[in-house]
Amino acid sequence: MSATDWRSAAECASDITVDALFRRAFHVYADRTAVTWLDGRRSYADVGRRAWSLANALRTRGFVRGDTIAVLSETRPEYIECYAALAALGITVATLNIRLHPNELAACLRKCRPVALIVSGPLAPIAAGLRADAAGIRDWIAFGDDAVDGFAPYETMLRQASSDEPPRIARGSDIHNILFTSGTTGAPKGALISQRAAAIRGLRLAQWFGLTEEDGFVGWLPLFHCGGDESLYATFCTGGTFATFARADVLQMFRLIERDRLSWTLLLPGVITDFLNHPQRSAHDLSSLRFAIGYANMMPAVIADLTRACNIDFYDAFGQSEVSYLLAHRRSRPGELPPLRKLPSPLLEIRIVDDAMRDLPIGKPGECVVRGPSVMSGYLDDDAANAEVFAGGWLHTGDLLRREADGTLTFVDRKRYLIKTGGENVYPAEVEAVIGLHPAVQEVCVFGVPDARWGEAIKAMLVLRPGHDADRHQIVAWCRERLGSYKRPRYLQFIRSEELPRSTTGKLQRHELARFPLSHDQRVD
Repeated sequence: MSATDWRSAAECASDITVDALFRRAFHVYADRTAVTWLDGRRSYADVGRRAWSLANALRTRGFVRGDTIAVLSETRPEYIECYAALAALGITVATLNIRLHPNELAACLRKCRPVALIVSGPLAPIAAGLRADAAGIRDWIAFGDDAVDGFAPYETMLRQASSDEPPRIARGSDIHNILFTSGTTGAPKGALISQRAAAIRGLRLAQWFGLTEEDGFVGWLPLFHCGGDESLYATFCTGGTFATFARADVLQMFRLIERDRLSWTLLLPGVITDFLNHPQRSAHDLSSLRFAIGYANMMPAVIADLTRACNIDFYDAFGQSEVSYLLAHRRSRPGELPPLRKLPSPLLEIRIVDDAMRDLPIGKPGECVVRGPSVMSGYLDDDAANAEVFAGGWLHTGDLLRREADGTLTFVDRKRYLIKTGGENVYPAEVEAVIGLHPAVQEVCVFGVPDARWGEAIKAMLVLRPGHDADRHQIVAWCRERLGSYKRPRYLQFIRSEELPRSTTGKLQRHELARFPLSHDQRVD
């Protein structure tokens, strides 16, 4: 064997793939419950057989390594089978956000150019309307066994195919899936996640949270989002149970936590308050739940109430699709206000830099740039965005952080959210953190609005907690005691939680809130 040959062989032998993660789970945990839902459950062996049947059916139809197949579906057991089957074939999964407008979905299809589309039955009419924008799709497949006009039945395909395990062909550099970003500042961008990156993300979560075979995940978060798919890989890495939910139905969550002794989940704005305040929560045994993950800086007092009421820990999250949702986390105990300082995750190098990529001293905010094996392989078909995001050989997160003397990281804000008012810089997250501690406030969002005198003025939109009251004068007095004068909001608007525009993961869409009209009665100075 030549030097070139053995080096190539060594590289192959040291590779890591999410395909290998799935294959190991199907063999090692064969008899354990892998997936559960309201009406059923499947063992790891059952999921494996179905995944291999799908893989063989797709091979028979001529799909090969390097192809892209799009999936438009809610979180359901078959989605997991698609991930495993396509990983084995080295085929990329283009995960489509079911909440996108059909025009946005069409743009995603034109960009990723899939050769097949797999869709859930309820979404088949939307998919059918996209045919004109998907000329390259030669197979249209619908989950289930029922005939859907123009779609091949998924279950029929599986029954007609062999369930033999397919040969190993995937490589760590193969693109496993495309995660389309939320598009809060423009059209969604497709983050390319390699098989290596997907596997590392799952392993990191399993290690960080100490997951075991006894842990079960409440999987209401979509599998087209990093919070959903990374949690799936972590669960299958450790032989736990993944419970699927078509939507964030809190009552169904209670029932499955109690029935299947589920132990962890993500609780994000828009869901966390429903979970905490649901009148049926105390009627269910939720004692198996040991921790939740979310965004503590958005509603710290609510999180303290949640952890106290449910006797669970909470991990304050900082991350993104391009890197992993576990870039940095920090745990708070039951009843504690979550600390804003976070511990950086393993297997990621993190720097805090200025615009010239110079490292900043401890305590000075700057952009967080990272590199490591979980970082995306780039944006799909977007050279300009890739040149910007990878400038200097590091991935630019677009987030402003501050490194503390003890090595922890404090989130300051998104770089693009900076408000410049009267020559002063104001970070919305700092103002939100103060207002969010008011006992009557459930949620708050702060952003800049045009102002003839100051250039920009600060506006805060607030949701009050059920059973609590507060007026503008009380909120202003609270801010006056805790913030410099230039950081205080000049406009306050109260709003109902259901009126807040959110992304799939519950994040507030500031650009939509900024379109709400200003009025004289909102002015507070």
